[in-house]
Amino acid sequence: MKKYIIGIPLVLALLFATNCNNSQPAVVEEVDADTIILDADQYVRFETTQGNFTIKLYRETPLHRHNMVRLARKGVYDNQLFFGIKKGYKIQCGDINSKNAKPDKEIGIDIEDDTIASEVDPWRFYHKRGAVGQASTVQFKFSTSQQFYIITGSKVKTNTLPTQESKINKRYRQVVKDSLTQLHAKELREWKKYGENKKISKLNDQLNKQTDGIMKTRRTFSYSKQQIKEYGEVGGAPNLDGMYTVFGEVIEGMDVVEAISQLPAIRKNGRPDPDVKIIRAYVLEDEAPAAK
Repeated sequence: MKKYIIGIPLVLALLFATNCNNSQPAVVEEVDADTIILDADQYVRFETTQGNFTIKLYRETPLHRHNMVRLARKGVYDNQLFFGIKKGYKIQCGDINSKNAKPDKEIGIDIEDDTIASEVDPWRFYHKRGAVGQASTVQFKFSTSQQFYIITGSKVKTNTLPTQESKINKRYRQVVKDSLTQLHAKELREWKKYGENKKISKLNDQLNKQTDGIMKTRRTFSYSKQQIKEYGEVGGAPNLDGMYTVFGEVIEGMDVVEAISQLPAIRKNGRPDPDVKIIRAYVLEDEAPAAK
């Protein structure tokens, strides 16, 4: 299976070049025979058997944005079924094996070979109601290439948000420590092999001190007043923040998304009954909506 991964250094370099001259047209870079438009929002409309909705894809998450645009242009989403339906939480789709799936087949369990580098940024993009995120088998590090979800989320008790802030900051700390630990991988393997537990414990203490020193120079995550207000008054799923990439939001047809989430999910893996199918998905800049 062909991997759809865009190098982050290349993207950042091109974004910098674009921002240096705002009077010029958007930079277009050829990637795997497809084009990726940098520094621009894009929009994908999904026509389903339950109704239509439109997703705005953020320019600040170019890897995930381009991935959805490319898959929509190739017709990958067409005829797929929704699964992972959970009232007051989310709906999900993106399993290519769900096309024409028999009623007794479990869908949503396809593990794809393709992955996308993580673009997690809870300071800007969080799991508010209508947020679009990408599924992941290894949280924070990378996303799957096809399965995505839309948050319908209930109103949140805002006094629970500090707990999530703590989880996010612990995750960032662990990433730093893991990177430092990797530098000692060879000796750790040797020490574990020969039961050198004192050496392992001493190194662990040193790594913790180094990590704490680095974290003092880093920005600690905390929810903004706007985020707290939105979670409390509108709703969402803050338990996913800092773990999965949010790369867009529903700007039209949220009532359709809500209607799908309300369906009884009596089949395996939250597959609704009756099934909800994506008739087609297309990029708005590519073609006008079909006449009604």
